[in-house]
Amino acid sequence: MKKPILNIGILLLLVIILPPIFFTTYEIGNLYRNEQMIDSIYVRQLESVIFSINQYSDDIVSSWANKLEQDIQNRKQKTEEIARAFINRNKSVEMLFIADSLTINQLYFKNQQDKQDTLRASLQEIIRENENQIARLQQYMDGGYRKIQPIDIDLPNSSLFIFAFKDSDQNTKVCGIVLKSLGFIKENLGPKIQSVARDEFYFSVFDSETGNEVYSNEVYETVDKNIKHKKILWIMPDYKLGIQLKGETIEDLVQKRTRFNIWIILIIDLILIIAAFFIYRSLKQEMKLAQLKSEFISNVSHEIRTPLAIINMYSETLSMNRIKDESKKKEYYSIINTEANRLSGMVNKILNFSKIDSGKRTYKFIETDINEIVTQIVETYEHHFKRNGFTYNFSPKENLPKVMADGEAITDAIINLIDNAIKYSKDDKQIDISTGSINKNVFVEVKDYGLGIDEKYQKMIFDKFYRITDGDLAHKAKGSGIGLSIVKHIMEAHKGSVKLISKVGKGSTFVLNFPIIKT
Repeated sequence: MKKPILNIGILLLLVIILPPIFFTTYEIGNLYRNEQMIDSIYVRQLESVIFSINQYSDDIVSSWANKLEQDIQNRKQKTEEIARAFINRNKSVEMLFIADSLTINQLYFKNQQDKQDTLRASLQEIIRENENQIARLQQYMDGGYRKIQPIDIDLPNSSLFIFAFKDSDQNTKVCGIVLKSLGFIKENLGPKIQSVARDEFYFSVFDSETGNEVYSNEVYETVDKNIKHKKILWIMPDYKLGIQLKGETIEDLVQKRTRFNIWIILIIDLILIIAAFFIYRSLKQEMKLAQLKSEFISNVSHEIRTPLAIINMYSETLSMNRIKDESKKKEYYSIINTEANRLSGMVNKILNFSKIDSGKRTYKFIETDINEIVTQIVETYEHHFKRNGFTYNFSPKENLPKVMADGEAITDAIINLIDNAIKYSKDDKQIDISTGSINKNVFVEVKDYGLGIDEKYQKMIFDKFYRITDGDLAHKAKGSGIGLSIVKHIMEAHKGSVKLISKVGKGSTFVLNFPIIKT
């Protein structure tokens, strides 16, 4: 209880003190911010505009890749005809090659090349040097995602990018396109840059290595040239795109700053309102949790007191040698043993819950046959079923796939469900246990024909300490309110789920779903 209260106190302190301090500090530092604002405005504008142009260039190349793949898969033309048509259609494209894994099978040029063999060998070497990247591109393609990957190339003023695609036989291959960098920038990116720039920005493209300007959206005087903010072009990492804002005045910046201050005030007010709501909700939850913990202690005390009283009574009777009949002694010993096991189960459940609640419970996941675990539980519980007047039906599915699981934890979860089925059954004392697989999951199903659970409680019963406080379930049997929360935690730790199907008076079915090991 102390820790949540401390957290609430810290939250209140932050909500009350931090916003005024933040705003006061902001206003005091306002004298120093005008020059910084100019730079930050440029940076923000640069990042958003550069992103749109980079995205546009990526979209162009992606459309090329999609078009090539569609044409090849349609089989209406030979691959060579498709490649030639593509090269002729795009002026900036110089070469195109198709590789099967790491071997270039087809290489096409815009013009007749004197050094075709040398270029093929050079490109082949580049493919081998980027083997890991190509493997990743193929993996992405097999997963339904195409990634365009720029690759360094030694050809002057040229850029290379590669991508994976599916041919007509659905085989994954690699395509590489070599293009003239400046041609691509002027012919493909130039119109986009002009449309974005309008009368607001200067744009220039620079060689990353030399820093020389190779393209500008318009001619401007050297004295005006002050482009500091540059970003790499995604599709051509050897080049950077720079931006400079036109005609921004200090007065305009001051107006922006005023509007920004108004937004800050509104945001702070919104934060205070939201914080007040969360404080109220947190306090309400803490009060509810405190009440549930109190009820938990009361219920556990009652449950523990009963077997302790029985053990004390029968052991005292035996120790005073009041029972002479040996068969009667064995019966008393059996009762003491049963109640001791019952008490041990209660303590183990509380200890397990304590580890879970403190985050200290660990799991050892190994390949596990669910049928073996459930069979062992059923055999162990057979005497318990008979003693309580229950019949059971166990229907395991043969050749059930293995799952990664902690056998002890799964046993705890299933036993919790069986105990609840016994505890909340009425006259129809039948329990059905089955296993199977569906939708890449192995499941264990525990079904009873008891009281059932009202739909309005079905989500809440997995919360820690929660117990239904009205109807037959409230009076049928006492409990700690932690059994189903333990089951839920165990299933979440196994990346699985627990599902409940129930109707009042018709019984309940709990289904534990475990993901099948991927092969």
